[in-house]
Amino acid sequence: MANSSTKADSEKDARIARLIDRGTDTIYPSREALLKLLQGKRKLKVYLGMDPTSPDLHIGHLIVLQKMRHFQELGHEVILVFGDFTARTGDPTDKQATRKPLTKTQVVRNARAYKRQVKAFLKFRGANPARVEFNSSWLEPMDFADVAELAQHFTVQQLLERDMFERRMNQNKPISLREFLYPLMQGYDSVALNVDVEVGATDQTYNMLQGRKLLKEYKDKEKFVLTVPLLADAKGVKIGKTEGNAIAIAGKPQELYGQIMHLPDEVVMPAFEWCTSQPAEATDELKRLVKENPRDAKMRLAKAIVLETQGKDAAEKAERAFVRVFQKKEAPKSIPAWRAEALAVPLWKVLKESGLARSSSEAHRLIQQGGVQVNDIVQTDPNVSVVASAYPVIRVGKRRFLKVTR
Repeated sequence: MANSSTKADSEKDARIARLIDRGTDTIYPSREALLKLLQGKRKLKVYLGMDPTSPDLHIGHLIVLQKMRHFQELGHEVILVFGDFTARTGDPTDKQATRKPLTKTQVVRNARAYKRQVKAFLKFRGANPARVEFNSSWLEPMDFADVAELAQHFTVQQLLERDMFERRMNQNKPISLREFLYPLMQGYDSVALNVDVEVGATDQTYNMLQGRKLLKEYKDKEKFVLTVPLLADAKGVKIGKTEGNAIAIAGKPQELYGQIMHLPDEVVMPAFEWCTSQPAEATDELKRLVKENPRDAKMRLAKAIVLETQGKDAAEKAERAFVRVFQKKEAPKSIPAWRAEALAVPLWKVLKESGLARSSSEAHRLIQQGGVQVNDIVQTDPNVSVVASAYPVIRVGKRRFLKVTR
């Protein structure tokens, strides 16, 4: 019995270490304080907030979903909060212009799609099921007096600390008061749920710390904030919706696999370590492989992510399809590069300006006739956007290749 208890304690310690250290950026107020709490017996209430502003989760979301999965496996209560109210405002983080609000119908439809995709990571049935909440439940009933009372916990100076507001003001760009109030709304989620821990990406740090402040002032309760890093290339360009280079996890397995194969080399290791649940030994092996054979390293990453999101069969089929369609076509080892002047460029324009087509009309014809592939996927819409920061490979016919860069 003693050996069984020791083994269980050892496994728990290993899970806690993985949760605390793997793919974690910063823990507030401290790593040591959260570690001590996790080593105790109290069941914590942990939440992740997601504004369903589009129908697709992307690979950057996998980092926070792995954290939530680890909390659930350790027996803690995990809550997924869909910001159906806040999504209609839009978080101003990194936005250089006021975002167009979404309708309630759009947000609800997106939230349903999010939940279907999250089921690959969280259990919603059985022992210790994950919970779903919508923040309209507590934000919509608030009247003006409630909002005024909430607002007194903040100063204008505090809200102006956000970099994007300062940049907009310097550029004489408008800031709506509704955007200004966004941190208050998100922060109040922590009070309404009375949580112990909030998980989110580093670009949400400001909002999450406001929730920590509010919970302390409303209920004299300490809230831990665990932030995870953002996937980005060597130039600091994020892989996500903001930059227009997001890789949706719910797409066809072959497409997901192919898109991951065209990630920048420097993204492979962080994505493998943060976005997958592969063991530490596999991570160590991949570090060696990235240096020796980057393509094979990306294949392992692509298969691991399809496995995480869509299952074993989908991962194996996607890998076989890639080998059959791409590797056996013997793409050249050296592919010419073309630097785009903008982040996203219509496909026909890439062909024309790079010299793959002699004119706009020829570019349109090649695309519409199915002779052009982007990342091994045939494109028939001449106006489809080619996102330069994702370094896509364009193929015209059998032998002409082009790698788009930024």
